[in-house]
Amino acid sequence: MTGRHLAPRRRPVHVSAAAIAWGLPGPPSTTRPSGGVSSAHEPSWYGHPNTLAKAGARHGSYVLAAHSLGGAYARRFLQLFPDEVAGVVYLDSFAHEEWDIHHTDERLRLKPQPVPGALMLRLITLLSRGLYRKMFAAWPGEVRDALIARHLTVDAQRAGALERSNQHQWGEKLMGAGPVPGKPAVMLTAPGIDAALRLTMPKRLLQEMTEGKIRMHRAMAASVAHGEHRVLAGAKHSTIGTDCPDEVVRAIFDLWRRVR
Repeated sequence: MTGRHLAPRRRPVHVSAAAIAWGLPGPPSTTRPSGGVSSAHEPSWYGHPNTLAKAGARHGSYVLAAHSLGGAYARRFLQLFPDEVAGVVYLDSFAHEEWDIHHTDERLRLKPQPVPGALMLRLITLLSRGLYRKMFAAWPGEVRDALIARHLTVDAQRAGALERSNQHQWGEKLMGAGPVPGKPAVMLTAPGIDAALRLTMPKRLLQEMTEGKIRMHRAMAASVAHGEHRVLAGAKHSTIGTDCPDEVVRAIFDLWRRVR
């Protein structure tokens, strides 16, 4: 999403993993054994809603826009501060406590993922250059260049790999912390397939993953008051915000008008 999409509007809060968007890098993995959702080691912005205000959000009830792994963070924030959240827009997000219910193939279940070594991370960084330039091509130059430079470092890629390495624990931690409050939500599904997944997964398995994701998002929308599910036909998972910026912004402010 570019400035022209959000400038006339009240700012929502975007929740993403450490290596997505401008996401701040998380603490070292040795201090965050539970993937960021244990009671003892929360991501720093969970400490108090005032932390969000430092990022420019107004104090009060937030509409969270949660992309990918940020879905787990948003759901944990809901558990900790339910009165601070008016609703959530899930941008092709993972609901880790729901994923395995809707993905029965063992190959699709959430499992530990190894963190690549320094050499592989350097290679991934080099290969990502074209993706980021294409993703942010429409953004203002000073913002685009700073964002791309931030991503094209081994540290940024390592942060993302660490985030993904223990996803299998997140569902257990979320379920162990009690129910996630059923706030109004819009579920946005990106049915397109990221290029990296096309290279590493069979076509049929990718189809099953997408179908399971649609079932999960549909069920999540049906489980809350004023829940809605939308499929963005032109979007891929990693680039949903730049593939369909108008649809994403429309969903955020449709929900905002519904809950204000």
